[in-house]
Amino acid sequence: MEYFYGGGGRSDPDFIYRFEVKSVPDVMWAWCESYPLTGPFERWYVQHLNKSTPNPIITFESSKAAYMFSIAYSEYIVKDLTYSFARKYNENSMG
Repeated sequence: MEYFYGGGGRSDPDFIYRFEVKSVPDVMWAWCESYPLTGPFERWYVQHLNKSTPNPIITFESSKAAYMFSIAYSEYIVKDLTYSFARKYNENSMG
């Protein structure tokens, strides 16, 4: 996937699929970078500074990437912060 870099305007995207994680180790970063692109809108981003939590929040545009991430790194996930409407859609679309 492509890491989101701000290019003028807002540099902190509000992607729908979001997870608060304990940390973002190098192996997790590498997994996100190497996740295969299958179409447009497959970026990801790490929010390191948050007002609501001291933990980083990793966000995804792609529901499939977010779903696979949640399986691969479940032990790192503190809380699923995915917007409720997308969480219901994601659960239904993934079987």
